[in-house]
Amino acid sequence: MGKRLLSVGLTVLAVTLVVPTASMAAGLTVLTVPWDPTNSLTPHTTYPINRTTESTTVLGATAPSAAAGDSLSVTWVFGDGSPNATFTTTNMYDLSTTHQYPPSAAPGTAWTAVITVNDTTAGTSGTANFYVAQSVNSLSSRVNVAIDRGLWYMHQTMWRTNTPANGQPVNIGGWDGYTGSPGCNTVYDPTYSENLAWDCYYTGVIDGNNVQALEVSGHKGTDAGGPATDPFTDDVDRGIARVFEFLGVTPAITNKYLYNPAAVNYGCSDGSSPSNTGVCTLPATPVYYNASSTTCTSPPCSFLFDSNSNGNAIYSADGSGEVIYTGGPFVDAIVASAAPTATAKTGVAGVIGQTYATIVSDMLDYYAGCQYENDYDGTNPLTPGGYIRGESYSAQGGGWLYSCQEGDDNSTSQWAAISFVSGERGSGFGFNSQALANFTVVQDFNNVWVTDSEDIQNAAPTGPDPYNTTGDDRGSFGYRGSFYYSNAWGAFAVTPSGMVQMAMDGIGRTTNTAFGDATTAPDQRWNEAETFYADNFCNTETSAYNNPKYYTYGMLSFTKSMLLHDPNGSLAPIQYLRTSTPSVFTGNPSVPTNTIDWYAALTAASHGSGDTGGNDACNGIAQTLVNYQDPTGFWYGHDYYEGYQSDQSPFETAWSIIMLKKTVFVQCVKNLAGRGNPSGQGGSQITLTWSGQANATGYNILKSSSQGGPYTQVGTSTVTSYRDGNDGMLPGQTWYYVVQPLQGTTEVCQSNEAKVIIP
Repeated sequence: MGKRLLSVGLTVLAVTLVVPTASMAAGLTVLTVPWDPTNSLTPHTTYPINRTTESTTVLGATAPSAAAGDSLSVTWVFGDGSPNATFTTTNMYDLSTTHQYPPSAAPGTAWTAVITVNDTTAGTSGTANFYVAQSVNSLSSRVNVAIDRGLWYMHQTMWRTNTPANGQPVNIGGWDGYTGSPGCNTVYDPTYSENLAWDCYYTGVIDGNNVQALEVSGHKGTDAGGPATDPFTDDVDRGIARVFEFLGVTPAITNKYLYNPAAVNYGCSDGSSPSNTGVCTLPATPVYYNASSTTCTSPPCSFLFDSNSNGNAIYSADGSGEVIYTGGPFVDAIVASAAPTATAKTGVAGVIGQTYATIVSDMLDYYAGCQYENDYDGTNPLTPGGYIRGESYSAQGGGWLYSCQEGDDNSTSQWAAISFVSGERGSGFGFNSQALANFTVVQDFNNVWVTDSEDIQNAAPTGPDPYNTTGDDRGSFGYRGSFYYSNAWGAFAVTPSGMVQMAMDGIGRTTNTAFGDATTAPDQRWNEAETFYADNFCNTETSAYNNPKYYTYGMLSFTKSMLLHDPNGSLAPIQYLRTSTPSVFTGNPSVPTNTIDWYAALTAASHGSGDTGGNDACNGIAQTLVNYQDPTGFWYGHDYYEGYQSDQSPFETAWSIIMLKKTVFVQCVKNLAGRGNPSGQGGSQITLTWSGQANATGYNILKSSSQGGPYTQVGTSTVTSYRDGNDGMLPGQTWYYVVQPLQGTTEVCQSNEAKVIIP
């Protein structure tokens, strides 16, 4: 036996190492999961749930160099003096165990767990370290542990094959049960007396979602520089290869639009909405939302959507038959790879050998060509005013339904919208001039659908109102029209879907006297949708129809809308969800009046003893998801059908991880830090530093005097540091900064917020 010391800036403990027996020769590669693939010494988080119970740490490891079927003898030494864990297995991809470290350990205590693996079939052995550190029981600790469990669960349930794909020596894997796949792994849970495969789905779209969850958690494929020492690098490599196998190619599509979007899309000058017949109540007059649009001034207008002039459009051929629903997760997974110049190693002709950026461009060409071109309001001869808001018809124009040019539906339309946003903002995947022109066409016509499908009623559809706490559905969205006319499955998936579309279109927060502003802007579409969602945010019913946080699909859409809020084309993520309804959020003086931190809000008693809790009316998205996670690591059952075999349940693990990472399609700068310099000859200054964003061409630097913004841009930088010496900064002041990596002139995402005090 030998001993050594581990030091990662934390409490140092002696760690006993296990030395392989002399009969075993070295040569077996053993890999442990890193918390941060760019720094393998960064420890995983553990924390005391209370004085007697510690959170459960999942220690993930693989032995990829072992041969299939080899007998592996595994020993884990946890480093805290507790008994070792020893077992045998033939699964080289899962050498994991779980452990609870001492809850009495002081915050900052660090442990090194050591895994030793003997391949008794081949006579080889290997070891590796797994780093863990004690933290306090805080929201960030709980989130970190939940992500660790979720990612390892996804790893455990992935099927893998080393059979060459498309004639290429490419290993693939996935979570789908699509025809031709080796089949889905299952996890047996005796609680429900059935075999569950929560991360297994019968079509290929599940692979896009799960790969994206790995990527936004910092785990990249080999083409993006993912280290060979990270077991998840192999998962991403296999998964992205599987993604490309589900893409089909068709000739570029021509779309013919039948109306002028500048001439049919308006509200009223006082911020109210016209009646269903298009009338503003005097003295208010019509104000056109998009009067400057020139995309189709003399309809009909035809566009061939082929932004890279290769004649191709690419679509989802994952077996679901719902190409609009399932294309978005594939786009997001490819963009989240952060490898725009990498080439696909699998797929049909037109996919294989193409760069990731080309494939994304062709997928957006497909979405653009498939936008529904008609408009019931503008062409119905029975409505001379040409303006019926929120009818139940799937024919308003400007959206997407299940198939190409089929009709309009908000749930499907959000997947097209998020694809365009990720294509525009995904670092290294930026639009060329033709793609930008195409995007403008899509935005202009979708802007009309967003207007037409938002509820403008001031009361619930009929009878007693079971849908929300305020008795007012104004601002909500339905599926194929406004919620007033199309309220199947509730409003809490499609309202944030409508907000995602607004983010794509550049529709965002505007002034309103209800928020303390001096004026009320004519365009209140975002404000009304946000108010509706906020008024219902703390609903307590255990039903996805009545409770927005009981619907994982809807929460994902909502998270996207908050992070992608983009008024007038300038990225401005929202931290505090707000409402114009008086006195909805009270009791937390540390946040702006009548708002709630939609991600990090905490109640005083939301997680038991051992933590101080918070003062909010309800938990935000993060703690809600932490509470929902199954101890095994997966999420399930929070959807409209509330059933263990629901079609949505297999997606909930990936969606929950993406939300917990507080991202959409890219892992943003997460270590922005600042240092205040006291007043001197040069005046008070603040120096900011951060790590680089992959493929970024520069950074916008923004600051605020208030936590959470709003922020004002104070400069730009082409390096990963910035010195702010603006006039008016004085000793004792506190400032809040964020940076936004740029792709050309387009903001990619927004970093963590750095709080800096000038001494």
